[in-house]
Amino acid sequence: MTASCAIRTVLLAGCLALLLSCGGDSDGSGTGIIQVNLTDAPIDLTTVEKVEVTITDVIVYPGDDDDMPSVNGGPIVLLTHPETFNLLTLTDGATTLLASGEVLAGDYNRIRLEVTEATLTYKDSTEAVPLKIESGKVDIPIRFHVGEDETTALTLDFDAGASVQVNETSSNTLILRPVVTPLPHP
Repeated sequence: MTASCAIRTVLLAGCLALLLSCGGDSDGSGTGIIQVNLTDAPIDLTTVEKVEVTITDVIVYPGDDDDMPSVNGGPIVLLTHPETFNLLTLTDGATTLLASGEVLAGDYNRIRLEVTEATLTYKDSTEAVPLKIESGKVDIPIRFHVGEDETTALTLDFDAGASVQVNETSSNTLILRPVVTPLPHP
Protein backbone atom coordinates (compact mmCIF):
# COMPACT_ATOMS: atom_id res chain seq x y z
CA MET A 1 0.00 0.00 0.00
CA THR A 2 1.48 3.38 -1.02
CA ALA A 3 1.74 6.26 1.41
CA SER A 4 -0.91 8.26 -0.47
CA CYS A 5 -3.26 5.26 -0.42
CA ALA A 6 -2.70 4.82 3.32
CA ILE A 7 -3.35 8.53 3.96
CA ARG A 8 -6.50 8.37 1.82
CA THR A 9 -7.72 5.32 3.75
CA VAL A 10 -7.13 7.03 7.12
CA LEU A 11 -8.89 10.21 5.95
CA LEU A 12 -11.82 8.21 4.57
CA ALA A 13 -12.15 6.25 7.82
CA GLY A 14 -12.09 9.50 9.80
CA CYS A 15 -14.78 11.07 7.61
CA LEU A 16 -16.97 7.97 7.91
CA ALA A 17 -16.54 7.95 11.69
CA LEU A 18 -17.53 11.62 11.82
CA LEU A 19 -20.60 10.98 9.64
CA LEU A 20 -21.67 8.02 11.76
CA SER A 21 -21.22 9.98 15.00
CA CYS A 22 -23.66 12.64 13.78
CA GLY A 23 -26.62 10.30 14.28
CA GLY A 24 -29.28 8.92 11.94
CA ASP A 25 -31.90 10.52 9.74
CA SER A 26 -34.48 12.72 11.34
CA ASP A 27 -37.26 10.61 9.79
CA GLY A 28 -36.01 7.42 11.48
CA SER A 29 -34.80 5.74 8.25
CA GLY A 30 -31.80 3.50 8.75
CA THR A 31 -28.57 3.78 6.81
CA GLY A 32 -25.81 1.47 5.67
CA ILE A 33 -22.40 1.82 4.05
CA ILE A 34 -21.42 1.06 0.45
CA GLN A 35 -17.82 0.25 -0.47
CA VAL A 36 -17.06 0.12 -4.20
CA ASN A 37 -13.74 -1.53 -5.11
CA LEU A 38 -11.97 -1.58 -8.47
CA THR A 39 -9.99 -4.39 -10.12
CA ASP A 40 -8.87 -5.40 -13.64
CA ALA A 41 -8.96 -8.90 -15.08
CA PRO A 42 -5.62 -10.17 -16.50
CA ILE A 43 -4.96 -8.79 -20.00
CA ASP A 44 -2.43 -9.21 -22.80
CA LEU A 45 -1.03 -5.76 -23.38
CA THR A 46 2.61 -6.90 -23.43
CA THR A 47 4.00 -3.62 -24.78
CA VAL A 48 2.04 -1.40 -22.36
CA GLU A 49 3.34 -0.25 -18.99
CA LYS A 50 0.33 1.74 -17.76
CA VAL A 51 -3.32 2.38 -18.57
CA GLU A 52 -4.44 5.21 -16.33
CA VAL A 53 -7.98 6.50 -15.94
CA THR A 54 -9.17 9.47 -13.93
CA ILE A 55 -12.54 8.91 -12.27
CA THR A 56 -14.18 12.04 -10.88
CA ASP A 57 -17.47 10.67 -9.58
CA VAL A 58 -19.02 7.39 -8.49
CA ILE A 59 -22.82 7.60 -8.34
CA VAL A 60 -25.26 4.97 -7.08
CA TYR A 61 -28.88 4.87 -8.24
CA PRO A 62 -31.78 3.60 -6.14
CA GLY A 63 -34.07 0.90 -7.62
CA ASP A 64 -36.90 2.48 -9.60
CA ASP A 65 -38.99 -0.29 -11.12
CA ASP A 66 -41.70 -2.65 -9.83
CA ASP A 67 -39.18 -5.40 -9.07
CA MET A 68 -37.03 -3.08 -6.96
CA PRO A 69 -38.90 -0.48 -4.93
CA SER A 70 -37.13 2.87 -4.80
CA VAL A 71 -35.17 4.12 -1.82
CA ASN A 72 -36.30 7.61 -0.83
CA GLY A 73 -34.26 10.20 -2.67
CA GLY A 74 -32.36 10.20 -5.94
CA PRO A 75 -28.87 9.31 -7.11
CA ILE A 76 -26.10 9.53 -4.50
CA VAL A 77 -22.57 10.73 -5.32
CA LEU A 78 -19.99 8.68 -3.41
CA LEU A 79 -16.80 10.23 -4.81
CA THR A 80 -16.51 13.93 -5.56
CA HIS A 81 -12.81 14.47 -6.33
CA PRO A 82 -10.68 13.23 -9.23
CA GLU A 83 -8.59 10.11 -8.62
CA THR A 84 -6.29 8.47 -11.17
CA PHE A 85 -5.89 4.68 -11.24
CA ASN A 86 -3.35 2.59 -13.16
CA LEU A 87 -5.52 -0.36 -14.22
CA LEU A 88 -2.49 -2.59 -14.84
CA THR A 89 -1.67 -2.57 -11.12
CA LEU A 90 -5.11 -4.03 -10.40
CA THR A 91 -4.69 -7.47 -11.97
CA ASP A 92 -4.52 -10.97 -10.50
CA GLY A 93 -6.98 -10.28 -7.69
CA ALA A 94 -5.57 -6.89 -6.61
CA THR A 95 -8.21 -4.28 -5.73
CA THR A 96 -8.29 -0.69 -4.56
CA LEU A 97 -11.01 1.29 -2.84
CA LEU A 98 -12.73 3.46 -5.44
CA ALA A 99 -15.42 5.08 -3.28
CA SER A 100 -17.30 4.68 -0.04
CA GLY A 101 -20.18 6.51 1.55
CA GLU A 102 -23.22 6.36 3.76
CA VAL A 103 -26.53 5.83 1.95
CA LEU A 104 -30.11 5.01 2.87
CA ALA A 105 -30.72 1.32 3.45
CA GLY A 106 -32.57 -0.25 0.52
CA ASP A 107 -32.26 -1.55 -3.02
CA TYR A 108 -30.07 -0.05 -5.76
CA ASN A 109 -29.84 -0.94 -9.44
CA ARG A 110 -26.96 0.94 -11.07
CA ILE A 111 -23.55 2.49 -10.50
CA ARG A 112 -22.20 5.24 -12.75
CA LEU A 113 -18.49 6.06 -13.10
CA GLU A 114 -17.59 9.43 -14.58
CA VAL A 115 -14.26 9.19 -16.42
CA THR A 116 -12.64 12.51 -17.41
CA GLU A 117 -9.18 11.49 -18.58
CA ALA A 118 -7.31 8.39 -19.72
CA THR A 119 -3.74 7.72 -20.88
CA LEU A 120 -1.67 4.79 -22.05
CA THR A 121 2.11 4.52 -21.53
CA TYR A 122 4.16 2.05 -23.56
CA LYS A 123 7.08 0.21 -21.92
CA ASP A 124 9.61 1.75 -24.34
CA SER A 125 8.39 5.34 -23.80
CA THR A 126 8.23 7.79 -20.93
CA GLU A 127 5.40 9.81 -22.48
CA ALA A 128 1.77 8.99 -21.86
CA VAL A 129 -0.46 8.82 -24.95
CA PRO A 130 -3.89 10.38 -24.36
CA LEU A 131 -6.85 8.09 -24.96
CA LYS A 132 -9.89 9.64 -26.62
CA ILE A 133 -12.95 9.22 -24.40
CA GLU A 134 -16.16 9.09 -26.42
CA SER A 135 -18.45 9.10 -23.38
CA GLY A 136 -17.44 10.47 -20.03
CA LYS A 137 -19.69 8.06 -18.18
CA VAL A 138 -19.98 4.34 -17.68
CA ASP A 139 -23.26 2.92 -16.38
CA ILE A 140 -22.95 -0.48 -14.72
CA PRO A 141 -26.26 -2.28 -14.19
CA ILE A 142 -25.93 -4.03 -10.84
CA ARG A 143 -28.69 -4.85 -8.40
CA PHE A 144 -27.70 -4.82 -4.76
CA HIS A 145 -29.21 -4.27 -1.35
CA VAL A 146 -27.75 -2.13 1.44
CA GLY A 147 -28.94 -3.37 4.82
CA GLU A 148 -29.46 -1.13 7.81
CA ASP A 149 -26.27 -0.83 9.89
CA GLU A 150 -24.44 -3.09 7.40
CA THR A 151 -21.57 -2.56 4.96
CA THR A 152 -22.15 -3.74 1.39
CA ALA A 153 -18.89 -4.30 -0.53
CA LEU A 154 -18.98 -4.40 -4.34
CA THR A 155 -16.13 -4.94 -6.81
CA LEU A 156 -16.10 -3.63 -10.38
CA ASP A 157 -13.80 -5.12 -13.03
CA PHE A 158 -12.52 -2.34 -15.34
CA ASP A 159 -11.16 -4.43 -18.23
CA ALA A 160 -8.28 -2.40 -19.70
CA GLY A 161 -7.64 -4.87 -22.54
CA ALA A 162 -11.22 -4.69 -23.80
CA SER A 163 -11.54 -0.94 -23.12
CA VAL A 164 -8.60 0.39 -25.16
CA GLN A 165 -9.28 0.26 -28.91
CA VAL A 166 -7.53 1.57 -32.02
CA ASN A 167 -9.61 3.62 -34.43
CA GLU A 168 -8.27 2.42 -37.79
CA THR A 169 -10.04 5.14 -39.81
CA SER A 170 -8.45 8.07 -38.00
CA SER A 171 -4.66 7.70 -38.01
CA ASN A 172 -4.68 4.91 -35.41
CA THR A 173 -6.20 7.06 -32.66
CA LEU A 174 -6.45 5.22 -29.34
CA ILE A 175 -9.95 5.29 -27.88
CA LEU A 176 -11.16 4.38 -24.40
CA ARG A 177 -14.54 2.64 -24.48
CA PRO A 178 -14.77 1.48 -20.87
CA VAL A 179 -15.78 -2.12 -20.33
CA VAL A 180 -16.71 -2.43 -16.66
CA THR A 181 -18.54 -5.39 -15.17
CA PRO A 182 -19.54 -6.12 -11.60
CA LEU A 183 -18.01 -9.21 -10.00
CA PRO A 184 -20.44 -11.48 -8.12
CA HIS A 185 -21.21 -10.20 -4.63
CA PRO A 186 -22.67 -12.07 -1.69
